[in-house]
Amino acid sequence: MYKIEFEGLDDWIQENNIGRVLVQVPLGLRPQIPLVVKYLKERNVEPIISTGKCWGACDLAYGEARAVGADGIIHLGHAKFTISEEIPTFYIECRIANPGPLLEMVDMVSEAIGKEKVVGIGATIQWIEHLDLFAEKLKERSITALTGKRGPRTPYRGQVIGCDYTCIWSIIDKVDCSLIIGSIFHGIGASLTTSKPVYVVDPELRKIREVNSEVEELLKRRYTWIELFKNSRRVGVLIGVKPGQRKIDSAIRMKNILEDRGKEVDFLTVDELNVDQLDNLPYDGYVNTACPRLSIEDQIKFRLPLLLPSEVLIACGKLKWENTIYSARYLIS
Repeated sequence: MYKIEFEGLDDWIQENNIGRVLVQVPLGLRPQIPLVVKYLKERNVEPIISTGKCWGACDLAYGEARAVGADGIIHLGHAKFTISEEIPTFYIECRIANPGPLLEMVDMVSEAIGKEKVVGIGATIQWIEHLDLFAEKLKERSITALTGKRGPRTPYRGQVIGCDYTCIWSIIDKVDCSLIIGSIFHGIGASLTTSKPVYVVDPELRKIREVNSEVEELLKRRYTWIELFKNSRRVGVLIGVKPGQRKIDSAIRMKNILEDRGKEVDFLTVDELNVDQLDNLPYDGYVNTACPRLSIEDQIKFRLPLLLPSEVLIACGKLKWENTIYSARYLIS
């Protein structure tokens, strides 16, 4: 199902004198581990498999690699996050080999959105190379597909990740709706950046689904958490320690703004955020400067507000709610 391509890996091994390497693999790709291990052992490279969670290219296991004396990291399933590397890292993107499941959904898409429409399209890295072919098939159904520019965190035109939907919102004024090829997770993220309809096309489940009503309910809940946060006296500002989530400047800015509002503020580090980590801490609310999707997907697990920086600015009167939602600013401020 996936293309595990080793092109360039031999050169990378030689250039970086790789004798031992940490292999990072997301849960869904772990059946591919034996193939990677075999390739490395044939080249006298010792592979060590990380059992840690692997959420994206922002989540590089530098600490694990150093702990086991690895010379580099091989990271499966994601494209480079355009961050500087602390340890040499080789990305195997694991794209879908067969476009068939996606192309079989063209008629379903046409029925769902109607003909004579202009749509913005984006895809996760697994489907990215079939995006142009998908657009051609949509054109045959009288649907014009546009793709916007690549984002600061995405190396490919048309690529979406959980916190970057530049290819969608950069053309939003030109389209009637947007199509996200991937999962509900990516569709909800895209819908947070636009009030226009967003459809998720999931070729693996053979389903198409509009997500705007779900996002409307989500935003109502976010507004409630913002209102609750206003009453917080003591606030913890979370600083992510994952390489691509380490936004210290943003954390400092949040601390300064909140202290100007008379709140007591402390910095807290966070890696894998869970309920236990925040239990028994002396805070009334939190600001999340790490992965923005922690606040979107995981807020329900916590009894206290876990606000995004943009939501803090709304709570402090520096941004207006109506000018912030349905914009890129909501996720990345």
